[in-house]
Amino acid sequence: MNETVTSVSKREQKLSDAAAAITVLSNDDIRRSGVTSLADALRLVPGMDVAAVNASQTAVSARGFNSLFANKLLVLVDGRAVYSPLFSGVSWDLQQTMLEDVDRIEVIRGPGATVWGANAVNGVINVITRSAKETQGGLLYGGGGNVQRAMAGARVGGRAGAHTYYRVFASYEATADSPLGNGEPAHDNWRAWHGGFRFDRYAPADTHLVWQADATVLKLTDSTSDAYNANMLGRWTRTLTGRSSAELQAYVDRTHRDEVGSASNRITTLDISAQHTFGWGERHDVIWGAGYRFSGIRIAERTPAIRVRDGVFNQQMFSAFVQDEYQLVPERLTLSAGAKVEHNDLTGFEIQPSIRAVFNPAENQTVWAAVSRALRTPSALEGRDVFAIGFGGPAPGPGGGLFLPVLVGNRQLDSEVLWAYELGYRIQPHRRLSLELAVYYHRYRDLILFADPGRIMPGVPFGVIELPWSNLLSAETYGGGGSVKLTPTEAWRLTATYTLLVAQVWGPANADSAGAEGSSPRHKFILRSAHDLTKRASFDAQLRCVGKIQLAPAYTTADVRLSYRLTDQLELALVGQNLLERRHPEQVAPLLAVNAEVPRGFYGKFTWRF
Repeated sequence: MNETVTSVSKREQKLSDAAAAITVLSNDDIRRSGVTSLADALRLVPGMDVAAVNASQTAVSARGFNSLFANKLLVLVDGRAVYSPLFSGVSWDLQQTMLEDVDRIEVIRGPGATVWGANAVNGVINVITRSAKETQGGLLYGGGGNVQRAMAGARVGGRAGAHTYYRVFASYEATADSPLGNGEPAHDNWRAWHGGFRFDRYAPADTHLVWQADATVLKLTDSTSDAYNANMLGRWTRTLTGRSSAELQAYVDRTHRDEVGSASNRITTLDISAQHTFGWGERHDVIWGAGYRFSGIRIAERTPAIRVRDGVFNQQMFSAFVQDEYQLVPERLTLSAGAKVEHNDLTGFEIQPSIRAVFNPAENQTVWAAVSRALRTPSALEGRDVFAIGFGGPAPGPGGGLFLPVLVGNRQLDSEVLWAYELGYRIQPHRRLSLELAVYYHRYRDLILFADPGRIMPGVPFGVIELPWSNLLSAETYGGGGSVKLTPTEAWRLTATYTLLVAQVWGPANADSAGAEGSSPRHKFILRSAHDLTKRASFDAQLRCVGKIQLAPAYTTADVRLSYRLTDQLELALVGQNLLERRHPEQVAPLLAVNAEVPRGFYGKFTWRF
């Protein structure tokens, strides 16, 4: 409960003071789990819904509405948003951050829009990498197996002067084909290269400068499709007084994707933000800030099924926020209230307020509550006349003719709206035992879906019926989850979590409300064990029980990792994943994506630090 987090209020605070359902995955948690990607690491978080669609694509969401293009979850890597303005989602296959350099992953389940802005609806994932000062020396790793065919990486850290530290890194990964439901290969194998650098300067002592850049290149299905991401970020932070600080950050990001059967697209983003924290009197702590984001989007046709109507356009967003934290009863009861105001090109001005309260009845207990309003702005795919996407085969239409259904954008869309009500409790009755419980009720309106026919254009041999995206659905979700962490001995840690999700969706009779309701499992249970067998050997195991979704059955699986340190610098590890079944499906692929199953896998790995 004394762990430090920054994602809830954009400033450092103890976990016990955070008025949100937040989980922190440490570097040690990630290493001992044996996962090889950020998306798989999120399987460790209670309440997160992570499901593999195929070898390269993963659906990740929180509190429902999961799919390959899950659009209600904001993801940041070192303060850089990786949420796509084109399709409102995250390309998880391009998030190849070197896990050895990740300091922690902070995951908020529930809205965080007051400080992070639009699209932080059902959660916020904040990946924070280590300072170059903490990664001095060298690191080399390598390995492979039947699913993870090859993995290799290297990092070198050093100093460039008395107060400046750096690291340079590179990695490679190759993954085999996933199996289809009939056991045949899905031909979805991929290879990825990742590399970059980071500089951290601490001079003067109250100032921290960060300059970092990295790039990922991804080759899919025997090089018939490819994608890349390249970005550069700079951040200046200065402590003004004990309760006052300022920060200025800017980054530029370019993402390109060119896939067979889809459209080629390139997105260039420039983002500038600033924030200031200060104490006002003895009881107020205020944080405020402003930002500007520019996105240039370029799209080209690759297939007759997707016609590009507007292939070159730009989007802008301006934002400002303020939040005041007031100690109503010092050390006991704290209230925080704030709001974020944004202006975007699609829906104009939007406001996202919240109010939160934290009560500490004792040093080892925390009760918190929150009421928030969050928005999901339409993507360019939904809110602009960008694409005409063929959807299915010809069907009878007006006058008895045959018509092709085509998805099109709608410039009249409104943002999706969430009102969220949350309540949580944390207690640490003993230094070896901690418990956490959080419950919530979410009410959504104006959810975007396609259903009602728009323009009907007769033709020979087929006419066209346009299906515009529309604000068709309303929904409510409720549930909660709990976790228990127990340390029976200094060398053994146990964690058990359970989450419940109930969803109800309303809309027109021809809308796919059942698909939205059944996109995430109702029940999920995770049991993790981390045991140091000796000073050099450790054994880690995880059992996951995941409920069924609309078109995929429930499954139970287990992962294990056995490691041994030959020396203080060299570690060997053997990992088994998805051990209880030969293969199983986890998520249904959407239009234009390959649907595959998750196979049983094994790999070995060495890590040498020098």
